[in-house]
Amino acid sequence: VGWNYYMNEFSAAIGRIQLKKLDKMNNKRKKIAKRYENELNTNKKIPFDKNCSYHMYWILVKNQKKFRGQLLDSGIETGTHYKPVHTMSMFNSITNLPITEKVGNEIVTIPIHPNLSEHDVDKIIFNINKFT
Repeated sequence: VGWNYYMNEFSAAIGRIQLKKLDKMNNKRKKIAKRYENELNTNKKIPFDKNCSYHMYWILVKNQKKFRGQLLDSGIETGTHYKPVHTMSMFNSITNLPITEKVGNEIVTIPIHPNLSEHDVDKIIFNINKFT
């Protein structure tokens, strides 16, 4: 059986409702990104661009594992969504890309979803600044 490329009616109905909220959700993420741009005490972050939807927001830190643990202990979940492709087992690469690998070891994605409250964003900024 092949892939089903068709969406069921229930998923389509949810999608139609979500599309009506898209501009509002994108504007909320842009507002949060602007605060991150202005208030995070690191120059190593995604540059602000009014045309970006900010589905993710990344920063670079010296010790990714320690930093993520500190934020998690403060109740803030993070991710590492951008890993160097050549290091993934499916490629079985022996290629050495030192800059890519350095960024891969430093990049952390931080919360930027539209359901964050001002208090949530304050807490995220405070804790990132405390640990960077």
